[in-house]
Amino acid sequence: MAASRPSLLFFSAIALALAACSVQTSDDGDKAHGLKKREKVRVRTALVEQREMVRTLSTTTVVESEHEIMIYPRASGQVTELRCEEGDRVKTGDVLAVLDRRATQALLEEAKIAVREAEDNVRKADLQRSESESRIAAAQIRLDQAERDFERNDKAGLVSAQALDNLRVARDTAKNEIDTLKLATQRSDVESKAARTALEKSKLALERAALDDSFMQVVAPFDGVIAKRTVKVGDSVSASAPLFVLTDTHNLRAVFYRPQRELTLFLAADKARNDGALSSTPPLEIRVVAEALPAVVFSGELQIVSPSIDPQSGSFRVTVKLGAPLSGPSDARLLPGMLVRLEVVTERHPSALVVPKRALRREGEQNLVFAVVEGKARKIEVTEGFTDDLYVEVNSATGALRPGMHVVVVGNRELEDGAEVIEDTTGIEADAKKD
Repeated sequence: MAASRPSLLFFSAIALALAACSVQTSDDGDKAHGLKKREKVRVRTALVEQREMVRTLSTTTVVESEHEIMIYPRASGQVTELRCEEGDRVKTGDVLAVLDRRATQALLEEAKIAVREAEDNVRKADLQRSESESRIAAAQIRLDQAERDFERNDKAGLVSAQALDNLRVARDTAKNEIDTLKLATQRSDVESKAARTALEKSKLALERAALDDSFMQVVAPFDGVIAKRTVKVGDSVSASAPLFVLTDTHNLRAVFYRPQRELTLFLAADKARNDGALSSTPPLEIRVVAEALPAVVFSGELQIVSPSIDPQSGSFRVTVKLGAPLSGPSDARLLPGMLVRLEVVTERHPSALVVPKRALRREGEQNLVFAVVEGKARKIEVTEGFTDDLYVEVNSATGALRPGMHVVVVGNRELEDGAEVIEDTTGIEADAKKD
């Protein structure tokens, strides 16, 4: 037994030495002949699509109402009644609040009494004039009779000189009476005119009193919604502090400013809008998305383009009328004060080749994409076109890029031209399911 142990150890050492020599020889041979095979690169790909791409100008602003005002009282006083609350829809002429009207109504009643008194004075003056005209008519009859009596007796010579003088005196007295009555009639005319003037003045005073009394009621100047109420019953108010904010939630607009280099574009679009069907220029397409309603796209229509440039900012003012939803729930509504993003479509490419933005790789001034062709990555130089949030339009001068090809979107940072790749088409499958 003792003799067999050294022999076993000897043979074991020889076997280990031979194994070590064989492994070293194999590795050295592979390195010497360059036989180590490059591993395939695992990448994620997406499809090259052909669809419409647009160039847009994007800006953010706040929704405004075309008719939004602060309502001030026309007089000072204490609020005795409130007839509306925030959120209430009101119509033109609706009473929103009432101030203490006791003083103005007393003045109004006093003015009404003054009008009635003036009307009575006018009727009295008219009656006096009628009486004067009647007296003149009676006096004229007496004068005619006196003249006939005097002329008849003067020609006949049958009466004494004394009697004839009496007839002459009677005639002259009748003439003087008529003159006196005519003066009285003229005086009645003046009094009648004065009474009518007083009546007009009293009517004006009545209108003023009625107007002052109406100022004690705060009314809505147009149809709209009460956006804010700043007053309570019992408050003392004056014409310097607003009581309500009234807004029109149906007629909304967005106002924004653009640099002066874009003025020609907007003026041309505004001219096309004014020309209507006679214009060959299509109207600007304006899409509006609210931060509070990201799933809804609203329509916009160019309304006003200011032709002047602000010298401070170098920009001009554009007003867009906001319309109904283009996509999303039809009952979605914009509200004044909402923050919105406006996208103005200025140009279209209806058949553009597009790839995800992640597929684009930049090397210096070159833009590249890697297309997978027969299991290998092929570098294709492209030029960048229109972009949106996720995709970019690409154009290949050689025409090597076509719809339906696969381009690398993940793993293209260190990828080399001609490298063998293993595709992960998870993104393509997800897009197909989404479509």
